[in-house]
Amino acid sequence: MSSPLQQASILIIDDFQGMRTMLRDLVKSMGVIKVDTAANGKEAMKLLQMNSFDIVICDYNLGIGQNGQQVLEEARLSSYIGVSTIWVMVTAEKTTDMVMGAAEVKPDDYLLKPINQSLLESRLEKLIIKKKSLSGIETAIKARDYVTAIAQCDQQLQAKPLNPQEILRIKSDLLLTIGDYKTAQELFETVLAARSVPWAKTGLGKILFYTGDYADAKDIFQQVLEENRMFLEASDWLAKTLDVLGNGEEAQQVLLDAVKLSPNSLTRQKTLGDTAYKNGALDIAQAAFEKTIKVSEFSSLKNPAVYAGLARVFSDKGTPDEALKVLERSKKEFKDNPEAAIQTAAAESAVYQKLGQSEKAQAAMAGAEQLLEKLAGKVSSEVAMQMAKSLFKLGKKDRACDLLRDVVKNNHENAEISRQVEALFDSEQLGDEGRSLVKESRQQVVDINNQGVMLAKAGEFEEGVKLLRQALQNLPNNEVILMNLCGLLIGLMSKEGKNDLMTVEIKDLLSRVHELNPANKKYHGYAGALARMVNAK
Repeated sequence: MSSPLQQASILIIDDFQGMRTMLRDLVKSMGVIKVDTAANGKEAMKLLQMNSFDIVICDYNLGIGQNGQQVLEEARLSSYIGVSTIWVMVTAEKTTDMVMGAAEVKPDDYLLKPINQSLLESRLEKLIIKKKSLSGIETAIKARDYVTAIAQCDQQLQAKPLNPQEILRIKSDLLLTIGDYKTAQELFETVLAARSVPWAKTGLGKILFYTGDYADAKDIFQQVLEENRMFLEASDWLAKTLDVLGNGEEAQQVLLDAVKLSPNSLTRQKTLGDTAYKNGALDIAQAAFEKTIKVSEFSSLKNPAVYAGLARVFSDKGTPDEALKVLERSKKEFKDNPEAAIQTAAAESAVYQKLGQSEKAQAAMAGAEQLLEKLAGKVSSEVAMQMAKSLFKLGKKDRACDLLRDVVKNNHENAEISRQVEALFDSEQLGDEGRSLVKESRQQVVDINNQGVMLAKAGEFEEGVKLLRQALQNLPNNEVILMNLCGLLIGLMSKEGKNDLMTVEIKDLLSRVHELNPANKKYHGYAGALARMVNAK
């Protein structure tokens, strides 16, 4: 009978043919039959997208293109690998960048060259036994059935597994995802009662942040870093918290300290660039944005907002020609991306406006607005806010306010987005007007939802459906309205019987919510109610 290792499918990623062949021969001599190889990150991504691998053995240095850290990061973010996949990083280096980079993306193991069969086989056998128990959890996560995934974690923990900390950490992430902060807090406190673990203490900080207790969250994240300076996730959360508290310069310093330790995180470098730009630290912002672009050069995770940010820096530093060159690069990099085109055009408009070339500024903004109209309801809040900022600069205050009103209304329960909108108004010396706009916009959506709920309670489902359908035309991305309309339609079908058209409408609403927020608390309840109704005899 073959062992779990012999049954595994393995992907080997290395830029040297000789090393790929040697590693392939090593795993085949262990009895493994299913072995694929890739010479670089691009080839690896194609294979990971098309196949499900149990084990990935990846060299850290892959020559021109992505390194092993970036390949792992992208594979995770793209959901090409899951919690049960074993990722082993192989390296001949011991540099700080490599060690910190590897620690950040958390491979299951990393091995220093030269590698022998005995060592590799021993490590893989231990890992595959631990990881095999996570397959059920991974299946549920891939289906976005987080409630089932949590139940699977509990089953595994009751069976006294070899990797309880890993399963607890997965469970805690899932609890935070679905917003069950009470259960998550209990989990973190239970872990911390045994010993101080940085991920659990950071988890407590996240709960405080999510519930608006920013001062205590800050204290928690600072404690984590005092105990373990290398746990950089706490740095990111501390910077985020300091920013919310209005301590932008402190946030900038926290991020600077973090990128010195681990310079290759795309997200952190971009956040540093954005934070430094808001603080007026243009040299720091430029360096951070340039580093982000360099690190993401061969990655599908590259972000047009970084190019727009760098262009703003050059424009503010009095080098508009450099800004326009950056935006030309952005057009080439993201030529088939309409949302990127909006960001680039908005940034281009701001540069031309600063140059005093009003006609070119107006033309660029007109192009951005045309694209925005075509993508109505499909652009991110970040893009809409960048557009609004450029519209303010062109003197189109009313249009900017309209955009920001829609951003707030579509995200009326998102305190962070409301704060960002208020900060944008502050930057235009319109703070009081911004706070009023945010307050009124949020209240309008609350009133509509409350009215719909009251109609449902009174059994007047048809009136409620009519009200929320009309509201959804103006606010296509408001998940609260989407969910409440689902509830009203289900109530109407309960009252009048199954209806094929309503069933299709409810499924579409649920799909839209799932796309906006897979962790929506009401999603699974309504999906289950619809399934029971449709399957009822």
